[in-house]
Amino acid sequence: MNLTLEIFFLLLENRPMLNREIAERLDTNIRNVQRSIEKIESAFDQNISLSNYFNFKKDGRYHTVSQNLFLKEDEILLLIKILVSSRSLNKRELSHLIDKMVNMSGIENRKLVKASVTSELLSDIYIDDKSDRQKKLWELEQYIFNREKIEFEYTDHERLEKAETKKFEILPVHTFFDNYYFFLTGMEKQTHQYVTYRIDWMDKIEPIRVRLNIEHRERLDHGKEAEHNLYGYMGKRTHIYFEYYGYIGYIKDKFPNCRVIKRLDKPNRFPFSVNLIEIEVNYSDGVKLWLLGETTILRVVKPQAIADDIKKTLYDTYCLYNDDDDDL
Repeated sequence: MNLTLEIFFLLLENRPMLNREIAERLDTNIRNVQRSIEKIESAFDQNISLSNYFNFKKDGRYHTVSQNLFLKEDEILLLIKILVSSRSLNKRELSHLIDKMVNMSGIENRKLVKASVTSELLSDIYIDDKSDRQKKLWELEQYIFNREKIEFEYTDHERLEKAETKKFEILPVHTFFDNYYFFLTGMEKQTHQYVTYRIDWMDKIEPIRVRLNIEHRERLDHGKEAEHNLYGYMGKRTHIYFEYYGYIGYIKDKFPNCRVIKRLDKPNRFPFSVNLIEIEVNYSDGVKLWLLGETTILRVVKPQAIADDIKKTLYDTYCLYNDDDDDL
């Protein structure tokens, strides 16, 4: 390889280097290094477009080259923190991805970034499933982009303890992440309905070469649809009205399109005003799980069917705690 190119790639380690160090690393003499450095400097002076992608810097006797398209250290740290706390990847996937992101930062800041997440990485914070979400997600996105229909085997562990594996044929249309897991939405061959599948429960994904008479709406806004679903569940669109006794900012973050109808003159054991709020959602087990998790500070007012559903589930839970059997 040309010595000038070798030096350029070496400087892309993104740390200041002396001519002497470069010469030792590439087994050459300092005079040759100086000539190559001058060529690199001249190339940056003559070709302005190079500066769009790289930054060549001289600081005294030190030289360095960094990539302008790389994320900055504070951006890298921010994304790693979010990635770790999402608990969306297994140990192998997360460790590999974090190492690559840390190495995108300047060498003088790598220890800082790594140290910032050391405690999380030492803990057992990884998702249990060992399947390769990264490759599956990329594969599925290629099918979606090329509008290819696929078949796959799917094991729904949520429905039965001894889960059955079934084969499905669908037109994949959208992938998304929600509450630890990655999902695929597709139109099913038999029903022509949109169905959601957990990606790590999919196996033996193959394109279908024969024509299937299923199409989806080209302009379906999947991002907008995702605002109305929770935890990967799909359901029927409805408006839910509830009294809220807590910090209203959490509701606005969870449901950006929520509507605060009015403040209610009601007593509250918490130091907040009581508000009547409306949300538009696809009511499903996911929405129900969220409502149940907020029952200490939330009371569903209508629709009555949903209020009754929540009350029945809470009563069934109450009965569990009144069970006289003690298994401990």
